[in-house]
Amino acid sequence: MQAKLKKISLIASMGVLAATSQFAHAAGTGQITFNGKLIADTCTINAGDAAKTVTLPTVSAKSLAASGNTAGSTMFTLSVTNCPATLSNVAAHFETDNMDQATHAAKNQATTTPATNVVVQLLDKDGTTAIGLGSAGSYVAINGIGDARGATMNYGGRYLATGAAEAGNVMAVVRYTLAYN
Repeated sequence: MQAKLKKISLIASMGVLAATSQFAHAAGTGQITFNGKLIADTCTINAGDAAKTVTLPTVSAKSLAASGNTAGSTMFTLSVTNCPATLSNVAAHFETDNMDQATHAAKNQATTTPATNVVVQLLDKDGTTAIGLGSAGSYVAINGIGDARGATMNYGGRYLATGAAEAGNVMAVVRYTLAYN
């Protein structure tokens, strides 16, 4: 009888340990579900905007003496045409393989005499609101008819100090994809 009780007790203990182990494991894990939508329709990015170069002004590193300082704001446009009537609004969704994790701005990739402690931050159409990489700027209404149906999106870029910047060259690359809502 005692052997049978010991066996039952051992089995019960193993069950408690297994349940505790599952609970501890479940408390340290989570789940992320991604939902999205792909559509067949798209606008055409205008010539010159598919591979655009924006030149930021030459500024003194002293204007970027501390983390969070900004300088050299420069606005630019991205234009699309030939948008189908099924689309109402468009925005650029900015992406990069070279994102600074702390600021969500584009890392300096200059290879010749690179400036240090500086990234390039994207700006929304107001010229002051930062757009983190991995996000879309403000959506713009698509207007017009036929091939002329399109929109012009306004964005900007500027230097952002991640510490006391030191003089040198700055070059950052950001990709964008058209997003619709």
